[in-house]
Amino acid sequence: MKEILLLVKGFFKKNKKHFLFPFLSIFIGVWGMIVVISVIKGFDKVLIDSITSFYPHVIVYDNFNENIDGEKYKIYYSTYQGFFNKDNKRVSVSYWEVNDLDYYKDLIIKGDTKGAIIGSVMAESLNINPGDSINLFYTDNSDKIKLKNIKISGIFHSGIYIIDSSFMVNKSNDKLFYTGIYLNNPKNAKKVKVLYLKNYLSSTWEEQNENFAKAVEIDSYFAMIITFFVVLMSGFSISNSVMYSIFVRKKEIGILYSMGMKKFKISMVFILESLLIALLGFFSGSIFALFTIWILKIIDIKLPSGVFYIDSIPFYISLNDILLSFIFIITLSFVFSYFSSRKLLSFDPIEVLHSE
Repeated sequence: MKEILLLVKGFFKKNKKHFLFPFLSIFIGVWGMIVVISVIKGFDKVLIDSITSFYPHVIVYDNFNENIDGEKYKIYYSTYQGFFNKDNKRVSVSYWEVNDLDYYKDLIIKGDTKGAIIGSVMAESLNINPGDSINLFYTDNSDKIKLKNIKISGIFHSGIYIIDSSFMVNKSNDKLFYTGIYLNNPKNAKKVKVLYLKNYLSSTWEEQNENFAKAVEIDSYFAMIITFFVVLMSGFSISNSVMYSIFVRKKEIGILYSMGMKKFKISMVFILESLLIALLGFFSGSIFALFTIWILKIIDIKLPSGVFYIDSIPFYISLNDILLSFIFIITLSFVFSYFSSRKLLSFDPIEVLHSE
């Protein structure tokens, strides 16, 4: 093994220019891949955080009093559809009555949770402020139309336009029909439903927001596709580098053959060179990608208002994605370099030395 490492070191120093193109290929590919995937993951994380900050992660269509593992908060509530008049406009609203509004304290951007709270978009468009009162008409569970005077005490911002533009939440001591469970990890909602709610009619936040959940899943596929093609491009680049290196080093290879070195050991020289290039390219690209993301966060690139559900481009770096990319690149570098070297090392060394 020692002689292989010495040959790798000698060949690498002597022919650095042969490896410049594959190094740049991996470097630029990893650089761009991490930045693009961090944006995709950033949008997904903001979307999930926005949805799960307001909607219960698990909804039980009954009173459910048991404690479950991973439970963060529990509310009891009822939902109604109603409307109120404001400035000669009839405004539709999704009206929730909840036993406790403490969970929504972190969403409040103005006022408090001592009374009813409404979404920020609705408040801004209708010029509603804490302290204002609203006469709300809604249909209760017996299909009777009710009128309730509601005093607004706070304005919340969830980050989801549909919620912020049409929801009103009010504290109530009346009989409430649903149970909302918030978890420490919203991704465990399906697991909780299977383990604890077999005998209850229930749904998860993913089922309630199926289109959003599918969008997140599709984004994950896109991230995988980007990773695959970047790694594949890097593999072909390494393969070409190995082929070229063997062609220009036939004399040295012929001498090694004549000295009794086996084909496997010579092949290992080129494989280790390729892995070294892959490692240098990957870590250099990763460092530049992290630096680029840091700069872009400082710049805070704004998005067109009204088109996206957030104000600026989000970034989220997943260590699992970086690790997966690393495994792909190292694996394909080994595979491409191995088969390329084994195929091209089939020449006759005696003919090469004779021609020299």
